[in-house]
Amino acid sequence: MRRRLLLVPLAVAVLAACSPAASDVDGEVFARGPMAPAADKSPDAVPVVVDTDLAPDDLAALALLLRHPDVRVLAVTVPQTGELDCRGTDLLGDFFRALETAPPPVACGATPRGEDGVMFPPEWGAGALMNSGLRRDDGAGGGGDGGDLTPVRTPSAELIARLARRHPGLQVVALAPLTEVAAVLREHPAAYARLGGVTTMAGTVDSESHADGVGEWNAGADPVPFAEVLAGPVPVTVVPDDPVPVGAPDGLAGPVVGGLGRVPGFESPKYWDLATAGTFVDGSAATTESGTWAVDTTGDRGRLRRTGDGPVRVVTRLDAAALDEVYRDVFG
Repeated sequence: MRRRLLLVPLAVAVLAACSPAASDVDGEVFARGPMAPAADKSPDAVPVVVDTDLAPDDLAALALLLRHPDVRVLAVTVPQTGELDCRGTDLLGDFFRALETAPPPVACGATPRGEDGVMFPPEWGAGALMNSGLRRDDGAGGGGDGGDLTPVRTPSAELIARLARRHPGLQVVALAPLTEVAAVLREHPAAYARLGGVTTMAGTVDSESHADGVGEWNAGADPVPFAEVLAGPVPVTVVPDDPVPVGAPDGLAGPVVGGLGRVPGFESPKYWDLATAGTFVDGSAATTESGTWAVDTTGDRGRLRRTGDGPVRVVTRLDAAALDEVYRDVFG
């Protein structure tokens, strides 16, 4: 979820599991209390690394993947080029506590932004951290210290490479700039080639640009890595801005996740990260166009243009009703 063109701190409704119930603009109250226990993992659950910059919609997507029976999240990686960097690991501690889920290893990115990248507005990261909606350890709505989640010492790219060597077919679901994913490609090419695929929330084809010089923020924050991953040797599915429905999906209403991004006066425009996770677990909800795709890395950063036949799949349409069923099955 990118708060494009809105340079104000993001405020998120307080999560129902840890605080008073959240309400939408019509006054509907989302369910209180803990979430129902997640379904048991399938023996054939797909191994996944989630690369995220920890905005509230990222957390909803991460919750979906953690709870889905056909997905086994092996690690969470956080690049330093996203909306919120590893300052957000305290936030993750509170998040896993709210889900009553043991955290997988969490690794911080060590790769700097490329010279063509554009930094996210800093107030967005501050808003995501201070107004996440999670109940913090100090009992307030923000500013506490999760305190019980310490990132591993291994940098993100190295951890992804290690997991790729141990788990052939490892998938990466990227909800942040592709800085660390591209670092694996450059620094550990043999390990990268063992990945089963990358599903990324990034780019735009025909939608309005998010800012001057930025077609889309996840790509614009570090556009060259986005282009490198699209040209790389493993299958890539891109969920661009264009097909994502506006507004909160009905299937997200419920404990813990139900209040994310639903603040009167500042509604999240699109639950894009969540739609990307939903597309990963149910590919039938997406219509795609395959090809080779050029990425604008300097002018309208993140703008995609199809240049010919090829293997990269770009989502052109999403079945919102089908995705809602995925959310209900996992969160209900």
